[in-house]
Amino acid sequence: YFDTPIPTSGLPLFDSHAHLQYPDFDHDRDQVIERAKSAGLTHIVCIGTNQSDSLEAIQLAETHPDYIYATVGNHPYNADQPIEPIENLIHQHSKVIVGIGETGLDYFRSPVPKDIQQESFKAHCQLALKYNLPIIIHLREFKDTYQDAKEILQEYKVKKAIFHCYTGDLKSAEEIWSNGWKTGFGLITTYPKNTELREVYAKCPENLKLHETDCPYLPPADKRGERNEPSYLRILNT
Repeated sequence: YFDTPIPTSGLPLFDSHAHLQYPDFDHDRDQVIERAKSAGLTHIVCIGTNQSDSLEAIQLAETHPDYIYATVGNHPYNADQPIEPIENLIHQHSKVIVGIGETGLDYFRSPVPKDIQQESFKAHCQLALKYNLPIIIHLREFKDTYQDAKEILQEYKVKKAIFHCYTGDLKSAEEIWSNGWKTGFGLITTYPKNTELREVYAKCPENLKLHETDCPYLPPADKRGERNEPSYLRILNT
């Protein structure tokens, strides 16, 4: 799923980063999934951010086989939580798990100290290598975290990495692509002020480009303030 090139125009496409397991979807989750299918999405990847919601993502994937898949990990907000329960989930549910994370570094909002975040990120890198899975990376603010993240990825010789909700400049993107790492583009690409991000999106090699919603967050420009959902992803594909 992460290894399939996605065209920039026309379907099919898939949502590479969603949080459909969140309570925001408790009242209409099935309808949201049906709308995604009607919009032409071929798959949805539900991203874990701690042990409990990683398990919820797995359960959702097992309820919708061959359409929803899951990843497991501790978000930078949860970087002080142990990695062992995450690895146990891989052992127990390997058929529906397609990635490690969301992990990474957040020097803007995370209450967890930087050094603990970095150690957690390293532990996730080790899991990704051990199970030959891509690592899904959250960086905020990008300019403050990218160098540290890059050095860790290079230290562990990580080949499969996805920079989720890319917000950096073209120079950094080209460096990421030169390592064979991928960039995920969200619907903030549609915001009028994000001209540089649209340039990065346009220049991204097809085999290194992923589309994502990060729903329920970051809706498209015409739905600011509303809940995001996978079906809106078609806006990037028109």
